[in-house]
Amino acid sequence: MARPGEGFPGVGWWLEDPERWETLRFEAAHDEEDVPFDRRWRDRGEVLDALVAVPGPVDHAFARFLLEQEILFHDHAWGFNYGAEIAALLVAEHQRPEDVWILWEAIGTSFDTWCGLPHDLLLAGGGKASAIAYVAASDHDARDGLLEHLRESEEMTGEEAAAFVAARREYYAKVYLGGQ
Repeated sequence: MARPGEGFPGVGWWLEDPERWETLRFEAAHDEEDVPFDRRWRDRGEVLDALVAVPGPVDHAFARFLLEQEILFHDHAWGFNYGAEIAALLVAEHQRPEDVWILWEAIGTSFDTWCGLPHDLLLAGGGKASAIAYVAASDHDARDGLLEHLRESEEMTGEEAAAFVAARREYYAKVYLGGQ
């Protein structure tokens, strides 16, 4: 992982101008053995590493943009990259009920994201009861599948969900900072 200040623009630089985000946009490619990858995953990973290391929450629109790119990346490529969880955490820490849809999309992107992303992120907008009520009142295309999944999830209050997100973010911040 590159550290901010080592040839890498700081967090503020990215937030000053949303047009800069385009340099982090998913770009599908295949290597010489036809293995799929994203030409921009390293740059985006450096940004995610920097964002998780600073006190949050970070800009909500930027967090959503980064998660959208991770969804595209994981839909295109094989395996699971921790950047997807960091991006999901950066969205989830805002505790907005409407983010349940992008978090559900991220979790359901592939078998690898289904196994790699914590499903408790779906409860970040206020806990299980709140998530169920929000989704049940929606006419979203994914409503029924998400409702079924939420009803099978463990009980969790909004405070417990916020603590879970904070603990996962702290874990990644420690990893990023080298265990400090």
